[in-house]
Amino acid sequence: MNMHVIRGILAGLLVFFLSGAAWAQHGHSHGAPAASKGTEAKDSTPARGSVQTVTLEGVRISLEVMSLGDHMKHTTKGSAHGDADHSKSHSLMVTIQDVTSKEIISDAKVTFVISGPSGRKDSGKLTWSGDHYGAGVEWKEKGKYQIQLHMESGGTEREAEFIYEFK
Repeated sequence: MNMHVIRGILAGLLVFFLSGAAWAQHGHSHGAPAASKGTEAKDSTPARGSVQTVTLEGVRISLEVMSLGDHMKHTTKGSAHGDADHSKSHSLMVTIQDVTSKEIISDAKVTFVISGPSGRKDSGKLTWSGDHYGAGVEWKEKGKYQIQLHMESGGTEREAEFIYEFK
């Protein structure tokens, strides 16, 4: 075969597989998009809405922020959300996925520290809620919130940082 034909086929396959990966990224359009960054290499930018994803050290970490009212419309009875979270203004939802096996990691210890627009800090633990880790947070002031996540799973610790703008 001609070398140009082989290169053309390889380039076509590369474009096909990369476009499939881009198509797989999704969002729920529940808020303002914002930038994300991890402490390691990242591979994507925020998807539509407020879903942000970063890949580091073999796992894909997705953060979604939405008003608690919107979040409760999507939950089922018997979910693992605590009553204390129901009094908050917003819901943080985090999914951790192994990039090789595509399995969702459900046994991690996940904590957060949030710095608000005025510098006020809030911290807490995200608990497993059936298909994601979740926590309620109270945001009263408009502006950019820095969300730092700390995850520990399988003896490995990871940290990721996201920015969310509350409008």
